[in-house]
Amino acid sequence: MPDPLVQGPVAVFLTIMAVILISPLLSQWARLPGIIGLIIGGLLVGPNGLNLLATERTIELLSTVGLLYLMFNAGLEIDLQQFNRVKGKSVLFGVLTFIVPQLSGIALGRILNFGWAESVLLGSLYASHTLVAFPILSRLRILRNEAVSVTIGATVFTDVLALLVLAIIVGTQEGGVSFLFIAQLIGLMILYAVFVLLGLPRLGRRFFQRFSSPSIEFQFIIVALFVSALLAELIGMHAIVGAFLAGLAINSALPPHSRALGRVLFVGESFFIPLFLMYIGMVLNPLAMITDPQTLLLGVLLTVAVYSTKYIAAWLAARFLKYDRNERMTMWGLSQAQAAATLATVLVANEAGLFGESLFNAAIMTVLFTTITSPLIVQRFGSRLIAEVEPSEEAPAFERILIPVANPATQEHLINLASLLVRAGEGTLLPLNVALEVDGTIRGLENQEYLLNAEVLTDPDTNVIPIRRVDTSVSGGILRAAKEYDASLIVLGWQGEGDFTQTIFGSIVDRVVWRADIPVLVAKIDKPIDATRRIVMVVPENAVGIVAARRSLPLVMLIASALDVPVRILTPSRFRQRLEDVLAETEIDHPYTLVEMGGNPREAVAENAGSQDLIILATTGSTQRFRSSLGSLAHEIANSHKGSTLVIHQAPNGR
Repeated sequence: MPDPLVQGPVAVFLTIMAVILISPLLSQWARLPGIIGLIIGGLLVGPNGLNLLATERTIELLSTVGLLYLMFNAGLEIDLQQFNRVKGKSVLFGVLTFIVPQLSGIALGRILNFGWAESVLLGSLYASHTLVAFPILSRLRILRNEAVSVTIGATVFTDVLALLVLAIIVGTQEGGVSFLFIAQLIGLMILYAVFVLLGLPRLGRRFFQRFSSPSIEFQFIIVALFVSALLAELIGMHAIVGAFLAGLAINSALPPHSRALGRVLFVGESFFIPLFLMYIGMVLNPLAMITDPQTLLLGVLLTVAVYSTKYIAAWLAARFLKYDRNERMTMWGLSQAQAAATLATVLVANEAGLFGESLFNAAIMTVLFTTITSPLIVQRFGSRLIAEVEPSEEAPAFERILIPVANPATQEHLINLASLLVRAGEGTLLPLNVALEVDGTIRGLENQEYLLNAEVLTDPDTNVIPIRRVDTSVSGGILRAAKEYDASLIVLGWQGEGDFTQTIFGSIVDRVVWRADIPVLVAKIDKPIDATRRIVMVVPENAVGIVAARRSLPLVMLIASALDVPVRILTPSRFRQRLEDVLAETEIDHPYTLVEMGGNPREAVAENAGSQDLIILATTGSTQRFRSSLGSLAHEIANSHKGSTLVIHQAPNGR
């Protein structure tokens, strides 16, 4: 193998960071999970790609830390409260979705003439699952659906059992196979698990009560992670088991929004975990997947085994628990993704000499396929589930409306809209102007006084609190002002399609919407708002549209009431009944009509709305970089409708 092209610590580190930065962005552009981009990025720069980097000792060390972080993350992501709510059903599905693949893996291994140890480990390789499609569940707001909760809860069993199998197999390889050794190992594991899961949370709570500094809390969590990993190694288990248990323990010791925990996760997710995934790609041999018949055969067999056994488990559980087809397919989609535990197992098994190069490459191929298909399946069938909203969720109040002001002469219509909402809701208008600090020079400061004292903002009937701030970016200034002044709604102007730089890096609208945790009203207003004849609200043809519509109805009706105009709601025929239920629950007292639309929503708007009508579209939009945050439908309607268009963007996990 020739020497790598990139030499020297600075150049090597720069190459690593470039891969970590660029790969996820390209994955988002291609609508692929970030894990895929990082593995492919590592493949390209590794010895089997362009040979830019070598898998030398330092990278191996950092990737090991990334592996521990990955398993720590897996433990943290398990919602123990949610598991407790459906633990009986989660146990059922967890056992099924582990046992069926495990038995099939053992059978497959024996057919391929693998030893018993390798066959058992082969089964555990795809008996676990990783919730790579979790962000989709959050966006669809179906986390409270029982089938989804059961699948999430089952993760506890599949991950724990898979790591248990790994610990036993690796331990027996080192200590020899005997009943006494296995019994001793299992006993030590139970004692160790009790110590970590019960002792560490108590120690953590006492420590956090004594020391409240975020930096010290951060250091405690890191020490706890690596002490747990080291203790696991000392009793004959692999360190990743300790890291996973440490995640479960810290999960119960700290609140989910702890600043210290956020810092730990930030460090891991920003550097160490991506580096581990990159390392996986670096040791991967892509040619073997194509040219080596054994690798190709193993890859196909493993992938088919994952899809078939996970489907059988989901089908059995759904039949027993009386779930419908959409719930069954969502369970299957969620449970088929192989990532965290699988990557950990395959790397450890490879280092221990249990898996050869062919099986290692085949397993990575399976990881790539399943992490691609899992989100697609969950998106398709999860969107058909009835989105259940938290019972305690109340309609948001729009008492403090933040509106960035840049040029009142061109934004008069937008400001009039915001003022209208403030007066109707008896709230406060927060006009904001952001002056930019560039290279130590403040630009636009001389315009703030004029902009924030414009005639349109000095209405005596409107409660106005002008805001002036200096920031390094307009979007950052808007978001920080929204938090500081506890804004309940952000109103932004929208000009339509942007240029190439906006497509790559996002417009100001995109950058605000991507990060905002409150509703954002994006307005393309071409005419005086008080000339509106009617409001036409468009409900997209998916379950997300129903959720967004429900959360946006109070604002839509507030606008309609302030303008004293009727509301026409365009809904897909298959969602009509669900929307009627939503309208009844919301107790709408403003006049409205419900009109079924068929086919293209843009065509429905053209048929049902005139130039004097105000189009309103409620959406959760897209979180994908390189794509408009408002979604393609919003662009289509805004560009085709000759009147004004409002897009109400609801943050998936916003307040």
